[in-house]
Amino acid sequence: MFEFDFEHLEDSGAREGLSITVNGLDGTEYQVWKLQGSTVKELKVSLEELHGIPVFEQRLCLDSRELRDEVSLDLEHSELQLLRSAANEEEWLEKIRQNPFALCEAPVSIKASRDVVREAAAKEVSALAYADEALRGDEEFGHDLVSRDGFALRYLSANLQAKREIVLAAVQSAGSVLRHAGESLKADSEIVLAAVRQDAKALMHADLELLHDTDFTMQAMATNRLVADYLMSLTLDGRRSEEQRAAEEAWETETDLQDSGLPLDRAHSYFQRGKLASLLVIWFLCDAVFLDSRSVDEFDRGHIVGALSFSERSPLLRRLIQQREDLEHTANPVLKQLLRFPHKLVIIIVYSDSGSDDLSLGYISRCVRVTQELRRICRQQPSLGNEKRILRLIGGLNHWKRAGCPVNGDERPLINNHVLYEGGIHGYLNIENDI
Repeated sequence: MFEFDFEHLEDSGAREGLSITVNGLDGTEYQVWKLQGSTVKELKVSLEELHGIPVFEQRLCLDSRELRDEVSLDLEHSELQLLRSAANEEEWLEKIRQNPFALCEAPVSIKASRDVVREAAAKEVSALAYADEALRGDEEFGHDLVSRDGFALRYLSANLQAKREIVLAAVQSAGSVLRHAGESLKADSEIVLAAVRQDAKALMHADLELLHDTDFTMQAMATNRLVADYLMSLTLDGRRSEEQRAAEEAWETETDLQDSGLPLDRAHSYFQRGKLASLLVIWFLCDAVFLDSRSVDEFDRGHIVGALSFSERSPLLRRLIQQREDLEHTANPVLKQLLRFPHKLVIIIVYSDSGSDDLSLGYISRCVRVTQELRRICRQQPSLGNEKRILRLIGGLNHWKRAGCPVNGDERPLINNHVLYEGGIHGYLNIENDI
């Protein structure tokens, strides 16, 4: 289960260990163990990993003299002083322009900076999940955000999602965010009409009583000609109400979530059996294919040994959903496995960083979405076999790493390609990890 680099251990055996005491200005002592010859930069990284002090804030000094990152540590460095630099907003603005998700690693003062958070939201609205909670509940700032991008409403506090002025500003640029509005506002005809003007399908999130109001439906059709088509589809679709359909879809999704979760110990057991089968060429052992649902860049940085990249954004997944993939001549190794053994227990294990399946918060992880889509595809195309063999790894890659299971690449817990600190995105969204 664990892999050791014996050559590295032999090489480091000649180097003595060094216990380093780092004293903060507030009197706090930090103890770090490093090999002699390690660099100051490596010591800073250890301080960040062990004590949560960001590297960019650290200035390590010996006798009031700041040490450069490339300096090698020896016995004279057994006691150092730590000076912490205040967060530089201009530096963080530049980082955010390069990668809005860098907000995840920012200090609290930066996450509460209106300019920095506004820049992050402009680049990628979902980065708002990492903003300071108080800022996401600030009415003036929230109104500014949704005026720029209506989809920001999803990441604001529940209190702001119930504010009429904010919701009205949001739906005027993104009608579909009506789903995130407070329940009473979904019955507000002015808000719903504004949402429908931008997107006819916003009606699916409106209060059902409005759909039974003839005057309102006439206004809606006058606002957007596509509303008539949408209302007709509601009539022809088995004459079921949207409320009933939503309940059935929620039940199907909930069922998938309940029986698709695979605990770490069973996933690792499948992993070990797969290695044994490949070594001994035993065809009847259960095959397991691990799918990485994250981006290609995240996959390249680190993944489960033997896993295949299968991002939710991949063109293949879209073609499968649209039933446009030529299954008979496919070159994809996953589909070839499923097609070759439609009745054999070939387990597909999908994972992402850490995963959340809490639907009540409107956020689920990538592995959950990919698992649901693959299961739906199996239901539509029986030649791919039983949908129940599509499973998701509970706790994701981060749980796998923490247990010491084999990975290729970075072994540290990550979220969106950044080092995961205490709580991570789940902390910011109040989502508990499913590990």
